[in-house]
Amino acid sequence: MRLEAADGMRLRAYSWREIGRDESLLLRALAILMIILHNYLHWVSDTPGENEFTFRIVRVHEFINGLWNTPQDFVRLCASYLGHYGVQVFFFLSGYGITRKYGDSIPSWWGFLKRRWAALYPAVFIAAIGYLVYEGFRLGFGFVFQTQGLNLLGQITGVSNFSPDNVYHPIGPWWFIGVIVQFYLLVPLIFKLINTYGERLLYLLAALALLAEFFLGPVLDSWADVNINHTIIGHLDVCLLGVWFARRGKVEIPWVVLLGAVLLFTLGNFYYTLWLISGGLLILFLLPAMRLVCSAMSRYKKVVVVGMFLGNLSLYLFLCNGYLRRPMIERAEADPHWWTSIWSCLIFLGIVIIWAIILRWVDEKTRQYFRNLIH
Repeated sequence: MRLEAADGMRLRAYSWREIGRDESLLLRALAILMIILHNYLHWVSDTPGENEFTFRIVRVHEFINGLWNTPQDFVRLCASYLGHYGVQVFFFLSGYGITRKYGDSIPSWWGFLKRRWAALYPAVFIAAIGYLVYEGFRLGFGFVFQTQGLNLLGQITGVSNFSPDNVYHPIGPWWFIGVIVQFYLLVPLIFKLINTYGERLLYLLAALALLAEFFLGPVLDSWADVNINHTIIGHLDVCLLGVWFARRGKVEIPWVVLLGAVLLFTLGNFYYTLWLISGGLLILFLLPAMRLVCSAMSRYKKVVVVGMFLGNLSLYLFLCNGYLRRPMIERAEADPHWWTSIWSCLIFLGIVIIWAIILRWVDEKTRQYFRNLIH
């Protein structure tokens, strides 16, 4: 990462360079912290909500009013309204990482899916067992199995994304599983089409996805009560942006483009049409900003160690933070003071990290056990 200078000291572009493994882990750490803070703090009362799956202009007005009337509540308000965009970072990194791994080769559809499932689902199954244990002790095992067993199965398989009563239940953030699995189903076909038709295909697919979101989204919502943003269609543009950057390697992004993305993203909080492309717009300036943060972090060895640790742990942090919110969030809801939100969130973050470490340990031991059985 560096800035290119022209005409003396006048800066004209941000120079995008390839994301290495270590930097990718730091980006994942920053993104998962955004997600965890959001998933906790947006449950506290008097938060503005977020334009994540649906657009309501009143939300940005409440966000602005909150910042104006209670500036000391800045962290909670920003995490509630903006923190969900950490998910878009993961969509981008998914497209970017897969493209970097395979290059111009076309993975076989079944072989690719088996490898992706093998990387994802052991952790998902173990996290699901963790959910059943945690909620079982809290609410009773019989009650949890009876009321949430089928819902949990729906989220694990991804079919819950097409059921409004199941998509967020029992674990709110697990809508992501269904979407990323849908992306995996498409990857070999996308790569084959790119190799056949070139990068023009990326532009076409992104445009078709955005048009589908604009025209098909309301139809699906009205006729089938399905939110198109619970499917890969609503996030395909960001995934493909990751593919595009990975294929290019080095990209000079003019500052006028970055500033334009900031402006259009800001306007997207007020206008529905621009909101539809807000994920891609945000990535254009958020990723460079996050990479500058990673560069600053790299000066401090201990900070890098912690960041890479959280990046390596990010999958497990994501899988468990959604069901560990209670009963801690109930304490914050009972006393919606900004300081209560902060200290309770920090305790929650510590609990999530410890639980995620346990999940990863169980995952590693389980994988090792089955490898020993095979050999």
